[in-house]
Amino acid sequence: MTVPPPLGGAPDGAAAARAHRILAFALLSAPLYILVALVFAAPPAEEDLPTWVAAAAIALVAAGWLLAQTIGYRVAPLTSTDGPAVAVQRFQQSALLRFVLTEVPIIIGIASVFVLPYGIWSFVVALVVGLPAMALHVWPSRRVVDKVATALESGGVPSALRETFGHR
Repeated sequence: MTVPPPLGGAPDGAAAARAHRILAFALLSAPLYILVALVFAAPPAEEDLPTWVAAAAIALVAAGWLLAQTIGYRVAPLTSTDGPAVAVQRFQQSALLRFVLTEVPIIIGIASVFVLPYGIWSFVVALVVGLPAMALHVWPSRRVVDKVATALESGGVPSALRETFGHR
């Protein structure tokens, strides 16, 4: 029995890269949809947003970004028995870890909408600062792919991750 080619006849690596880009786009766009929903569902602001709340939201985003930067790119090096599929799998696992670390401040911003008397503004601050931080760590840019590929190849085994994502 033969296995049909991946969707669109693309090689497995290209299909995995395309699937990861779709996932990254979905993860990055979800907070924007939540913002639209909160505009209609959130209680109205009772007070102006104090500076300390905005500073706390920015500090949380900075902490999430720093955690993603320091532990989000740690992946086990490839062994001689690992193939390109293992490299893509480890890349995706590390991307999801980085997503979680950068998403937490945005989720806290969502919760603050219903706990604090400032309406959606605490979430908007967390979103405006947090979404670019999330995109820097989740979207498979040349920088992100190169950092993970370098970690994967630290054992001397080539990963082909750069080629998989089209970053030669």
